[in-house]
Parts: sequence; C-alpha cells; structure tokens
Amino acid sequence: MSWGLANLLHAIQQSGCPLCRLQREAERRYLDNLLWENINDPATREQWAAGLGFCDRHAWQLQRLEARRYGDGLGNAILYEDLLQRVIPSLEALAHRSARPPSSFRHRLIRSFPHFLSPATDPNGVPGLQGRQRCRVCRLGEDAARAYAEWLVEGLTEAEVRRRYEASDGLCLPHLRMALVCARDRAPDRFAWLASDTAQRLRRLLGNLREYIRKHDWNYRHEPMSPEERRSWVRAVAFFVGEVKSDGALDDRSG
Repeated sequence: MSWGLANLLHAIQQSGCPLCRLQREAERRYLDNLLWENINDPATREQWAAGLGFCDRHAWQLQRLEARRYGDGLGNAILYEDLLQRVIPSLEALAHRSARPPSSFRHRLIRSFPHFLSPATDPNGVPGLQGRQRCRVCRLGEDAARAYAEWLVEGLTEAEVRRRYEASDGLCLPHLRMALVCARDRAPDRFAWLASDTAQRLRRLLGNLREYIRKHDWNYRHEPMSPEERRSWVRAVAFFVGEVKSDGALDDRSG
C-alpha cells in the first residue's frame, strides 16, 4: 500500500470529508515549516510577496499559530516588514504621480515595480497593490487534495478501500468534483461508482433533512430526532462547500 493511500485510509476513518482533512493538514504543515525554518528563505519570501502575503484565512491562521505556539509574533513581524517595504514605494509613486497620461504612468509603474504587476493583473485594479499569484497555502493545499483524489481513484480498485469509503462520510462536492475529474478519462468504472455512491448518500441526507424539517412542525414536535436527522442540516452545508475552514474552528481543534 502506498504512503498516500495509507494516509487517505486513516483520514477516511475520521468524521467529515477526508480530502478536506488532508488538505488542511497539508496547509498546516506548510505554515508550521514556514514559522520553524523558512521565514528567511529567499524563495519562500518571493512566493509570499508574489501573493501580497496569504489569503485572509491563512494569514490569520498563521497569526494564531505563532501566538499559540511561540507566545509572540516575530515570524509574522519579519514577513510583514518585508511586505511593507515592497508596498510603500508603490503607494508613494501613486501619491506623487505626474500629470502624464494614465497609460504612460501605468507603464512606468510596471517598469518600476514588476514584482507586483503582471500582464494578468486586473485592469480595473490599482497598480502595485495587487498580488500576481493566489495565496501560496491555498495552492499547496489544493495540490495535496488533488494528489489524494488520485490515490482514492486508484485505491477504489480494491474491495477493502471501497468498504472503508462506504463507511465514511464521503467527499464534499468540491473534492468530489476533483475525484471525478481524475476518474473521468482513465477509470470510467470508478467514475460511475463514485457518482452512484454519492447519489445514494445524498438521498439518505435528503430523507434526514425532510424529517428534520417535519419534526419542527408543531404537530410532530414530540417525535424524537435521530442523531443523523439532528445533524443533517450541518452535513448539507458541509457537502456543498466543504468542512468548516473559514472561521478557524477546525484549525484550532488540530493543535
């Protein structure tokens, strides 16, 4: 059994979408390593600057992680000192721009601050104040999830893997799409199996949701709810958008 499939089977035994869990773990490892040994690494700094830092979720996750683990914010301070030194000249150039035509001014900005601008920069944005890459942690997490989706598709040839997957909470919709794309061209049998399995899960979820709604009716309020019915509305949200990740709740639980 491969290392990736072994990790996947371990995650499948936990609650929720296993690829959400594994993606969060990959993101968390990156942030751990960043604080522990890569703050002053030039390549890491350039990746950080290319995105103007991280997205809001991962920026605050890094802040919480360092405050909780080390009791201060030295690593964050070093990173943002670097970022501020890159942004301030762009703002000063904007503030003191000459009366030349806007197109000429933009051309000079691109020449002066190429680390913030690229041909793909939003033409409606402000030159010098937009990253030219998405958040590095988001991209890394998505790459990890895609790799595990491929391991899952490969593993579904084994009866034991299918059995364990059937006993799990299955994949959320974003990661199901990822797995189906992996299976679509090279494994049509597993594509069909994943689609069918998910449809059956969602039919059960729909039944639990309907019972949850029905038992809120005054006439049926005395009927007890099963655990599956009680959590059905939360599982519906989790299926369509993935497990909790925007408010840090699960991040905090992981350490």
